[in-house]
Amino acid sequence: MDLSNLSRDTMFGKPFPVSGQAPQPQAAIDLTHVLDPAEFWPDPMSCPDWPMEYSNGFSTRRYEGQRGKAGAEMRMQMLGSALNRGAASLRKPTQEERASEFARIFKRAGSPFYRYGINDLSARDRLTEDQARVMVDALHVRGYLRKLEAIEARQEEARKERPRAEARQTLASYRDTVKGSTEEIAALAEAAARHQQRIDDEKAFNRSRMLRQSLEALHANAVTAAHVLGEEAPARPAFS
Repeated sequence: MDLSNLSRDTMFGKPFPVSGQAPQPQAAIDLTHVLDPAEFWPDPMSCPDWPMEYSNGFSTRRYEGQRGKAGAEMRMQMLGSALNRGAASLRKPTQEERASEFARIFKRAGSPFYRYGINDLSARDRLTEDQARVMVDALHVRGYLRKLEAIEARQEEARKERPRAEARQTLASYRDTVKGSTEEIAALAEAAARHQQRIDDEKAFNRSRMLRQSLEALHANAVTAAHVLGEEAPARPAFS
């Protein structure tokens, strides 16, 4: 067999293991993804806000950590570390894996998670109660983050739509105003014409008076000039 094309570190096309190099661990499934927020809250806005605080008459549950998106993301990391036991490499579970983990942890009975708006869900037995509670907590935080994403998406869509909405409102307002105003203008046309005629008549009257006064003054000056020249004085202007 010709081994001239094989590298020093390979034989038969397969790499030799390097001394002291540990095999890469396979990615573990991320248990925070076993429960899907879209299944429990099809409408993202129906997910209760996080953190969830309540008083049952005996005790009050309050969250003292950071709030909002940043706080929820930090909480998600904490829950992921608790559920996945610090696994370095994670992946989302397949549908089959999700179903298997669900069957291992939960059962469709009871309603201990009713505060989340979740009914017909409880831990399978006492041994899985703690894990079930943390998984539902992770479900709620993911649902809240999904809700924030939906709010941001709606706000962005509203921001993009705002100029078009304002333009539609301006155009509709103009059309309504034009229709009403043109109808009113038509109804007032006769009265407006009478008013304009009065304005025109007043202007004509004032112009006529000014011309009369001007001609009378000019006539007086002309009579004086005729006397100086020894000529016959001009006749007064005749006004109709």
